[in-house]
Amino acid sequence: MSDDDQKRRLFLVRAANEPDALVRVLGVVTFLQAKLRRIEAEPVGDGLSIRLEIEDAGEQKAEALARRLEACPSVRRLAFGWRGGLAPVAATGQ
Repeated sequence: MSDDDQKRRLFLVRAANEPDALVRVLGVVTFLQAKLRRIEAEPVGDGLSIRLEIEDAGEQKAEALARRLEACPSVRRLAFGWRGGLAPVAATGQ
């Protein structure tokens, strides 16, 4: 895993499979000015699975994005965390 990968937050969204669901989710990302690094979306069952990789801008911004996504009418479920599963290790300066 590269250093760049460790600085990304991963948001896994399950949305209704509606024509505007992806646009609504991306609208939230744009509104909060999150820097999108990668996106994947595909229909799964009766819903839409959306995977967003966002450049890390701090815990508060990640939580704000999560709250806004959860409030989005198209979103059914949301999970988020670090792309690699662990928070990046802070540099020790040694």
